[in-house]
Amino acid sequence: MNETEEDYRIWKNENFVIESKITLSLWDEILINDFHEKLNMVLDEIYKQTNLISNELKTLISISFSKDEKVMELNNYFRKKNIATNVLSFPSNHKFNKNLFLGDIIFSIETIQREANRDNKSVSDHLIHLFIHAVLHLLGYDHETEEKAKKMEDLEIKILGNLKIDNPYKKINR
Repeated sequence: MNETEEDYRIWKNENFVIESKITLSLWDEILINDFHEKLNMVLDEIYKQTNLISNELKTLISISFSKDEKVMELNNYFRKKNIATNVLSFPSNHKFNKNLFLGDIIFSIETIQREANRDNKSVSDHLIHLFIHAVLHLLGYDHETEEKAKKMEDLEIKILGNLKIDNPYKKINR
């Protein structure tokens, strides 16, 4: 399979549309399908905890499932950090017609797998956590100060707990 071969998928329900681009040679089909299966529950929980629910607007998010090289390129260009990271988010919050485009999210499978292995957690749970983290960034949350970081982490922990996913911030005994 060609490394640049991509698949485009659209996942939607009554509240949201997720448009995704997946680099097929890097991302396991089982992981992507698992992400899709959990997506409604995850977004519903984010909506509940952030009061995002709107009967008037459908929420749109664009996701790219990519690799370290692409994420490093974007991180360097937009944030002046020449390193790969697990996820980047680019807020938009642009309203048009009956839609709210929250923004773009890009994941790097290589970093996500390394971190999951290092921290002894499932790649699937780590991906869900990073998706929640990225959506919160799209909604305006950040971790630039200790107070803001605590607020964002507490919200992530609550959402993950309601999804039966362990607290990713607890100290790991090695």
